[in-house]
Amino acid sequence: MTEPRDRTSTPEHGYVSHADLTTGFDAFYKDARDRLLLQTFALTGDLAVARSAVREAFVVAWHHWRKTSRLDDPEMSVRPNAWRKALRRSSHRPWHRKKDLEPEVRAVLDGLASLTLPQRKALLLTQLAAVSMEEMAQEVGLPLEAAERELQLGAAQLAMQLEIPTSAIPLSLSSLSTVTRAVTWPRVTIIRRAGSARRRAHTVVGATAAVVALVAGGAVATDATGARPSLDRAPLPSSSAPPTAGGPAVNTLPDTALLPLTGVQEVLGGKGWREGATSDNSTGNGRVLPCQPERYADPRGTAAWVRTFRTTSTKPPRTMVQFAEASMSEKHAVRTYRRALSWFTGCPTPDDDASAVPRIQLVSTADLPGVGDQASLMVLRSRADRVVYVVGLARSGQFTTTTSLASRIPAGKADRKDVARLLASAVDRLCPLADGGACADPKVKVADRASYPVGKVPWMLSEVDLPPLNADQGPWVGTPPAALAEDRIDSGAIGCDTVHLFGSFRDQKLQGNRFRTFVLSAADLPPEVGLTQTVGALPVNAARAFVDRFREQMRACPQSDATAGTEVDELASSGTSASALSAWHLSTALPGDRTVEYDVAVVRRGTSIAVLAYVAAPKARIADDDFVALAYRALDRLRSMAAYGG
Repeated sequence: MTEPRDRTSTPEHGYVSHADLTTGFDAFYKDARDRLLLQTFALTGDLAVARSAVREAFVVAWHHWRKTSRLDDPEMSVRPNAWRKALRRSSHRPWHRKKDLEPEVRAVLDGLASLTLPQRKALLLTQLAAVSMEEMAQEVGLPLEAAERELQLGAAQLAMQLEIPTSAIPLSLSSLSTVTRAVTWPRVTIIRRAGSARRRAHTVVGATAAVVALVAGGAVATDATGARPSLDRAPLPSSSAPPTAGGPAVNTLPDTALLPLTGVQEVLGGKGWREGATSDNSTGNGRVLPCQPERYADPRGTAAWVRTFRTTSTKPPRTMVQFAEASMSEKHAVRTYRRALSWFTGCPTPDDDASAVPRIQLVSTADLPGVGDQASLMVLRSRADRVVYVVGLARSGQFTTTTSLASRIPAGKADRKDVARLLASAVDRLCPLADGGACADPKVKVADRASYPVGKVPWMLSEVDLPPLNADQGPWVGTPPAALAEDRIDSGAIGCDTVHLFGSFRDQKLQGNRFRTFVLSAADLPPEVGLTQTVGALPVNAARAFVDRFREQMRACPQSDATAGTEVDELASSGTSASALSAWHLSTALPGDRTVEYDVAVVRRGTSIAVLAYVAAPKARIADDDFVALAYRALDRLRSMAAYGG
């Protein structure tokens, strides 16, 4: 039998202070959690389920800690609770395992999976928990003689399957700790807050049950007017919900508040959808969404859940992920929403991989008015495999949730309306909770909006804006935006004699001259391949004249030097008094049957101007539609640039 753990030591009937209870529980939580996780993981083979079950068992333990702390070994109370929860959750996906396990670990799990549940329990209790035979029999729920027989059979079968002597079984079981050791745990304060909330909720439910019993028995009080008090005016919180006012924030997010399979089928259509895992995202690298650089948007949150869905009955197949987080207060939730929004609109580098470069393109952004307290919709496209993600993000009170639909479809066919409806459904499941906020309007509207600022110079393009090429050439890498110290050939149209964004134009000095170059540093391409953006500002009339002059020179380019053999195809042209855009594709014949191809664009918004020049290669071309869309993004980014003279 294990030695009693570090716990509060007081006289049998003496008063135990809250500080002593807290100290004892904190020490117990730190001492026992890894040990219980190892045992529960060995029992189920499912690390996510095991961690969630152990965590909740500790929440229950704090709920009853004044009584549990008096036990000789509190672990004898917490372990059965964790095992029951884990077995119940893993029963619908038998022996679910991670895919990246070491062969030794996988062999041990396979061996344990071959045992009956009583054999497995008996073996783990005696080998990993070190309980007495009598205590083992009690936990297994068998008479001592029958429990000993199950232990002997289980040990013999596991030893035979692993081809080891029975004396080596403890060492083999301990090898599972290489998996559980990497698990991160919530702070003990979060566990205690959740346990306190559970205690308060049970108190409310118990009191209400007593009132209902009195009502059923006819013993109902009346007020001075003879009217009976009504219970309809005081809705009860759920067992997971804390009081709505006063007291510290607690874990208020049950996994039942996530979207169910029927909800996904109803909105996205098709009966081929299947529900996958539900976890608290505490294992692996934690990146379950595109452009997610870290595990949680709220590192101090009180709860988090991830649920996945997948269908292969459609072509192409689709995957949907819902990620939900609970924050300590609405102020924290607002910050959580903003942080998550920055993931999808800026694709930041993961904290643990400073060399990582985003390989996701931000295609579009939109607002979803009337969905919760805040809501946005983004379309993202992977440059590596052309997967398109439609990502909805919303906040309702203290809860933030994301829905992400992934499939290999053209970005122009992204299913924005259905994902917006799905996000609204997700919000409607969160808003009724005690700390929820606004729900969703019945009719969801997708309202396109300007791009969110990104980078230190937000009026210039960033890596997240750049489209994929006709063949994957690795990530785009941009140089830091720099001031133009001298005229550059790529500050105008390469291959044509055009005005440049440098110096002055019509006796007006350009302001805010900057340039930035994007290259494919990991690709085996000619050194000239890359995209350059140049920006500058002129008085509004001079800015309009600059664009007009640029367009005239592009139209005249094929005739200005016939020997160069330059062909110019106009891809787009638009303009108003406030803005203008033109884009072209050029090809210039070179000696030796060689041809160089370029994409060029000039855009203006108010007094701000930008010129784009992309030098292509046969395996590094930007589709015409994508280049035009990039020009519009450059025009959109100019909203952030200061006006001339400002």
